[in-house]
Amino acid sequence: MKQLITFCLLMLTVFSVEAQNDELVLVGYGKMDGSESVRILAKSNCCPQKCDIEYNSKTKKSTGIWDDLEMGYIKDKCEVQAPIITDFDKIFPGVINGMPKDYALLYWMLTEENDETVLHCYFTMPADEVLNLWLACEETAIVDMATGVQYRAKRTAPDVWRKHFSVKAPVGTALDFKIYFPKLAPDTKEVAIYGVPAWRLRGTKIPLNAPMFYGNRPYDNAPQIKNPSLVKADNNYNKDKHETWAVYNNPHLIKPVNEGTMALWRTPEATYIAVAHEQNWMREYYGLNKGTMLMDNRGHQYKLKELQGLPTGNIFWIEGNSGDFIAFVMVFEPLPPNVTTFTYLEPDSEDFDMWGADPEGQVIPNLSVSELRNNQHLFEPIERVIK
Repeated sequence: MKQLITFCLLMLTVFSVEAQNDELVLVGYGKMDGSESVRILAKSNCCPQKCDIEYNSKTKKSTGIWDDLEMGYIKDKCEVQAPIITDFDKIFPGVINGMPKDYALLYWMLTEENDETVLHCYFTMPADEVLNLWLACEETAIVDMATGVQYRAKRTAPDVWRKHFSVKAPVGTALDFKIYFPKLAPDTKEVAIYGVPAWRLRGTKIPLNAPMFYGNRPYDNAPQIKNPSLVKADNNYNKDKHETWAVYNNPHLIKPVNEGTMALWRTPEATYIAVAHEQNWMREYYGLNKGTMLMDNRGHQYKLKELQGLPTGNIFWIEGNSGDFIAFVMVFEPLPPNVTTFTYLEPDSEDFDMWGADPEGQVIPNLSVSELRNNQHLFEPIERVIK
């Protein structure tokens, strides 16, 4: 919406290496199972994923069928004994108690243990038995992003190499599936992990020993983005007469970022998306179509509820300084916790009589919830400094 009726949400720019991960957190060194010393290189949580659950009234047991069939062409199957981890709540505090019904939580942690690199792939049971799980095969590798050296996976524990597998354990139990690699070079700073599709590791870039902005949490607090102040209300609003548009000032100021940069906050009640704009003039016009929505990969739509502190459908003025970087917040219906990517859709609007007017809407696909959540710190408020 920069000098347009629509928000000009440009291609998403990732501002930090860690924003390409799912909530990476450095936890340092520690002990696992009370014995061997473990160096924890990185850890992350994926978004919860819904599992199709079938209930047997006779046995009073539930069965979940994992439908992520990226390796569906491989027909080998097996059943494994559940590799239960008892200290999962110490690694990811509070997540078991907050697990939604019929959802599996997919977490991972990359460690250095006994001269090997180990990827711990954690899975919380949404049912008494889960079928069709997948862990690793010859596709699985870690690549040093500085040198290109490939560390190919050697084995898994339990042994589910190149097999779909089933596992039984009480609902809510945390399981620890391990993938073993050669030890990374000591000066490795950033890697990409390939071939672990169930845990969303398909070339995901991961900085090592670098903390993220925030820790692991399924939901956020609502963003504290200041609403602009109303200077003059609209007067017999007419889209073709700019003197009838409402006027606002004192918007939320942020540090310079690329035009259209976005951040997302997810709460049980709503999804908040902040958008950054560069103010080129001391008075600029903006607007947002009421029909703007989000859509997940199954086609479900999440409607716009409001543009915080500002009108939707009507064009309005923002007064400030040329060179300001400002932010507005759109509020949508809540995205379910299993939605990891979505499409932003804004319909075309009516043409209007103003220089630079462009009523064309836009569609931005494949926006990542985790990447946008990692952009939250870009929207911290600043004070305008003038010299």
